[in-house]
Amino acid sequence: MHRFLPIAVSIAALAAGPAAAADTSARMTYDVYVGGVRMLEVTSGLSLAGDRYDAGLSAHVVGVAAAFSDWRSNVQSSGGLDGPRARPARNVVERINGDDARTTTITFLGGGRMDVEIVPKKKPKREQTIPPEQLVHAVDPLSGVVSILQSLRLGAEACKGEVAVFDGRRLYRADMTDGGSVMLEKSDLGMYGGAAQRCTVSLTPVVGDFNFGDERRSVKPTEYFQQSSRTSEQRVIDTWLASPGAGLPAVPVRIQSESPWGRVIVHLRAVAAGAS
Repeated sequence: MHRFLPIAVSIAALAAGPAAAADTSARMTYDVYVGGVRMLEVTSGLSLAGDRYDAGLSAHVVGVAAAFSDWRSNVQSSGGLDGPRARPARNVVERINGDDARTTTITFLGGGRMDVEIVPKKKPKREQTIPPEQLVHAVDPLSGVVSILQSLRLGAEACKGEVAVFDGRRLYRADMTDGGSVMLEKSDLGMYGGAAQRCTVSLTPVVGDFNFGDERRSVKPTEYFQQSSRTSEQRVIDTWLASPGAGLPAVPVRIQSESPWGRVIVHLRAVAAGAS
């Protein structure tokens, strides 16, 4: 189920410069549909204040899926803001499925050095084996979203180039393409319709054999990336970002991707100011 969490990415360039950027926070509720069936509810909070950010999301199964699983997940990321860039300090991912629970904590030590702790662990913790030079600019997935929103807040380009993303087990490359401003038709399943910025992100595995924590992973990307028309190892995600109301920051209002189980569409259902 965790693969359906929105790795939300979008773009815009605002007229306001860095000096005009104000502290901002918001809390959002999303519904995740897979093959036309509502499968997950996701709540998310974001705070961009001064030179620091905090972001989090919680997800759980709903509807028909809840009759067969009580899967849920909580994600928290925090760190510093350096201009348009987020510099993560800590990322915690908790996944719970019945009596099975696992927490992965990434501590960013600087210079590409990572401390990854997986609890419970089945084997003694091993030293970092991915060369630090490959991880120097890597961010966790949630901090990658923060970087885009921070760039948007400062009026910088937010959907161009590539970003190294590390989830504690795999390092992959996110290539971002600006889709321009479009008119997004309001769906009966979501709250927003109107002008939005579109961003396409292609995720490509770089290293899939992580010798962190408690196990050794296969280099095969099939667990995390679905087949796409571009390459067999690539996942393509389209995101539309807009301010859904007066006084609210721009947030992802719709996310769409493909999966082996059908099209995945994430709709923004509610949003309010404040991250708590």
